[in-house]
Amino acid sequence: MKIIVKRVEQIQINKNHELWPYCDEICFAAKNLYNYANYITRQEFINDKKWIRYRKLNKMLKEHETYKNLPAQTAQQTLRLLDRNWKSFFRAIKEWKKDKGKFNGRPNLPKYKKKNGRSVAIFTNQQCKIKDGHLSFPKTNLKLKTRITGKLKEVRIIPKGSVYV
Repeated sequence: MKIIVKRVEQIQINKNHELWPYCDEICFAAKNLYNYANYITRQEFINDKKWIRYRKLNKMLKEHETYKNLPAQTAQQTLRLLDRNWKSFFRAIKEWKKDKGKFNGRPNLPKYKKKNGRSVAIFTNQQCKIKDGHLSFPKTNLKLKTRITGKLKEVRIIPKGSVYV
């Protein structure tokens, strides 16, 4: 029998932390890509009743500035997040058609993030590494002290009010 241990460490990064500008920039760029990709997906759905899936969207946006402002795998994870949100929308519509009593109204299309807001930035284990008790991020020399040892699955920078977690 194989035992899987889930290891999670949450570190709060406030405005005084040396990683704050990096987190802020990455999460802002993730929001911009999310909104741009959502705009394209919404227009396609509204005009042609077609849903642009992750693979096509990724191929379309690879050369776009909003995509290039992020590390490639972080951009891909942002597009995957949008794809999951659209998938949830279609599931909710299907469920709403079966039983409208479960809902207050017809489910809405996935919304845009606020213009000056931030979005979750997801890094894969190929981007972030743990070495000597320090977590390193792509495109920066800054490191973060961590208690986690071993291989990472992913690292998420989550905007929560005035801190990043």
